[in-house]
Amino acid sequence: MNSLPRVEEFLAFLERNGILTVHASQRALSASKTSAHPFDTVMTELGLLGEQELAVQLSQFLDVPQVSEVPELVGKDIFSAMTPGYLHEHALLPLEIDQQRVLLAVADPFAAATIAAVGFHFDKPVVLRILPRRTIGLHIERLQASIEESVEQDPGSGYSLDVGMDDLERLKDFAREAPIVRFVAETIHQAVDTNATDIHIEPLEDHVQIRFRRDGILSVVGTTAASMLAGITTRVKILARLNIAERRLPQDGRMRLAVRGRDIDLRVSIVPSIHGETIVLRILDRSGVELKLDRLGFNDRAQAQIRSLSQAPNGIVLVTGPTGSGKTTTLYSILAECSRADVKIFTVEDPVEYRMAGITQLQVNPAIDLDFATALRSILRQDPDIILVGEIRDRETAQIAIQAALTGHLVFSTLHTNSAAGALTRLRDMGLDGYLLGATIRGVVAQRLLRRVCKACTHDETAAKSCPHCNGTGYRGRTVAHEILRVSQEIAALIETEGSELDIQNLAVEQGLVPMRSHAQALVEGGITTEEEIRRVIDLRGDS
Repeated sequence: MNSLPRVEEFLAFLERNGILTVHASQRALSASKTSAHPFDTVMTELGLLGEQELAVQLSQFLDVPQVSEVPELVGKDIFSAMTPGYLHEHALLPLEIDQQRVLLAVADPFAAATIAAVGFHFDKPVVLRILPRRTIGLHIERLQASIEESVEQDPGSGYSLDVGMDDLERLKDFAREAPIVRFVAETIHQAVDTNATDIHIEPLEDHVQIRFRRDGILSVVGTTAASMLAGITTRVKILARLNIAERRLPQDGRMRLAVRGRDIDLRVSIVPSIHGETIVLRILDRSGVELKLDRLGFNDRAQAQIRSLSQAPNGIVLVTGPTGSGKTTTLYSILAECSRADVKIFTVEDPVEYRMAGITQLQVNPAIDLDFATALRSILRQDPDIILVGEIRDRETAQIAIQAALTGHLVFSTLHTNSAAGALTRLRDMGLDGYLLGATIRGVVAQRLLRRVCKACTHDETAAKSCPHCNGTGYRGRTVAHEILRVSQEIAALIETEGSELDIQNLAVEQGLVPMRSHAQALVEGGITTEEEIRRVIDLRGDS
């Protein structure tokens, strides 16, 4: 094999023929130099060319034929010289080996070292042919299956299938194939483009279902074959640096991908089910969220109350609500206002959902016994002014948060309770002394997210069905419904004397608290949301 052409020459060829723009060519060149992926995978993963189109262009550029048909009996002796694991990984398929040459189908003709290694191995010149990576993988699998079948039918044939490839290597190979890489990338791109907050990849009995959560509502956006699941799961695990061999236990992780020119963080949860592992990806797109209280939907009165709480010299401020109610976004909006050169802010989270300049962020890691309580003890020795604790999950964490508040720190955190008053009784139920709660907690913000009426179709049923802005739902975007409880001396005394949640709520209303359901009703009257949306999100039977 003589000297191989360079990637730069091929990209220039594509530019001249109008296949790629200069910008796209530069992206491909940069990715090929910095990525460990083969060139063909880089092109398909970036979405610049499909596998078949790439093979056509490579064939024209190199002036070598594409493989139109792979011989059915393409040498079964190949595996005696090269393992299927190696062939899969490098997308190689020797088509013919004779005295003069090795006829080799490749997906990446720029892999000079690999192609040279094949020539060295067989001690013959290599003549290239072009074949897409997926096609090469399928032929290797079929070839291996035919060998397995022949061994089963004739155990005395003397042929050994022990070629050193285990299940993990096959999974890795499968996950590297262009269709899997492309499917995962395109699913994430589609979710980001449509402002989804979560991606659900769910194995069913005979197929895999893909659902997106948008504005708090799940909807089916596509399906794929059940045979794709193993590759998809492995691909996600590799990106999130999880254990691909573990399929029996749940795993959680995180990954960062470049989507449409910006970095997107995704929180990964994988849980085994009866039909295979189910995957949920939470999209943490910092660039898609404006961390300002007014942009989140807090009115002027609420903003003034929250700013008053956040300017306290010490104490605890809580934000409560169910999962997905925007608690962390609210807290980071508060931190964005508090962040100054003269203030030291430390966060302890699981995981870190927003990366913010000017503050120190720490992620807990239960695998090494770094939980909220342990991390909180450590950062108290870092001389912080403000501390954000992602969630108060147990009595120990709550006690340390109270200790921090008593020693002059301002602590922000979250709880999963239905109302503001419920947060106070919940902490008391954890075994914390009422007088300590009354002395340290400055206030509680309880919130829910309600879908906004689509301004383009104004929730008109006829217009909504064809509205491109809201995809026929009648809603677009979300706003916050809230109630804000300030802990006055009277409420502190009621907490200490073990007053009930209802007693605390009634006293807070007397002192000016606007219940969440009242605020939500005001949003309906203002044309921002609907009665149906309130009934879906807020329990109208209670005070929340």
